[in-house]
Amino acid sequence: MSLVVLQPSADYAARVRRYFPDALFLATPERTALLADHPRVVAADLADPQAAFQALDAYADRQQPPYRGLTCFLCDYLPLAAALAPLLGVPFHSPAAIGLSRDKGHTALAWMDAGVSTPPTCLVHGEEKLRAFSTQHPGPWILKPTDRSGSEWVLKIDEADQLPAAHRRLHQGLEGDPYLAQCFVQGREFSADFYLADGQARLLRLTEKYLLPQEGLAGLVGAYFPARIPEDLRGRLLDTYRRGALALGVERGIVMVDSILDQDTPYLLEMALRPGGDCLPDLCLHTTGYDPIRAACQVALGQKPDFPDLSHPAPLASLQLLTSRSGLIRAIDFSALEAHPAVVQVEPYHLPGDEVRCWEGSYDDRILAACLVRCQREEQLPSLIEELRNLIVLELDTDPILAFK
Repeated sequence: MSLVVLQPSADYAARVRRYFPDALFLATPERTALLADHPRVVAADLADPQAAFQALDAYADRQQPPYRGLTCFLCDYLPLAAALAPLLGVPFHSPAAIGLSRDKGHTALAWMDAGVSTPPTCLVHGEEKLRAFSTQHPGPWILKPTDRSGSEWVLKIDEADQLPAAHRRLHQGLEGDPYLAQCFVQGREFSADFYLADGQARLLRLTEKYLLPQEGLAGLVGAYFPARIPEDLRGRLLDTYRRGALALGVERGIVMVDSILDQDTPYLLEMALRPGGDCLPDLCLHTTGYDPIRAACQVALGQKPDFPDLSHPAPLASLQLLTSRSGLIRAIDFSALEAHPAVVQVEPYHLPGDEVRCWEGSYDDRILAACLVRCQREEQLPSLIEELRNLIVLELDTDPILAFK
């Protein structure tokens, strides 16, 4: 019993056990029920670090040191992991570094103070603050929450006269919480995992994003694909990532980062102290052999991760196939999609009985499936996404309230 994995999904638990069969999974009672096929699962109240530790302590074999490492793949549970680590006597990211990385406003301030490129940003408590920021920094602007993941409530505003209505929408959607206003930076968008130790960084993953154009919204990812860029540019990106992580107080571990390359300048958008998830692990495994789940476990156990060769990735892309409709799924059929000659594998995100919803609050609510495909050129992605999305047979019980909410 050497490695503790906090709140894994069933598929992540299976992947962990493939390489670390003695891993122990600590989960909520609800998640524990989904991990019934795994032999070492401890249920606990994960809202209480002391209760979680006591549950682990009661399970532990007292005849030998039971724990050597701890890892977590979910942003919401990273603070718990930081609180548990000293109780278990294992290393993990510090609570301060996790706190900085999870507050996008404080993250941006830390980067600006350290001279790391990031778009000009301010915290907005009221419309007057937004108006002052927009006067100082010409548009377009990005408005987004301080602490949510993905592209939840990320609005792109092109004209100043649209800002009051956007403020009201965001103020209502976030239930009055403050949000961030940020200058819009346009360029190639990258997502990466890198390993940091002793002040030095090495890339584990470098993927580029194809973004779906949609008026008023930003960050809708239609596809991820391996970045094919010159070695000097890769080095410039990595150095910016390294300095950004150090500015947050990260000392050792795997870090996920999103960035935009505007001409020759990389701008950092956000960091998470975990590897990238969702469709990215399968894309990495098939293109470069990098397994982020295995790598995170290796690092947790004090080992160096296996560093992949990123110079010749396989010509694949991972598509996110979104619906433009809202409602409850009565039936959904992926057969024609799975039979398409370009398709390698399909991972359904929504099944019968699930709700799909097209709104500003979260684009995850509209993803029907992730789809790994053969793709030689990124220019093929728009037409390929449209073609494959239309192969999904979707029957909805439409809810007019959802459709217009």
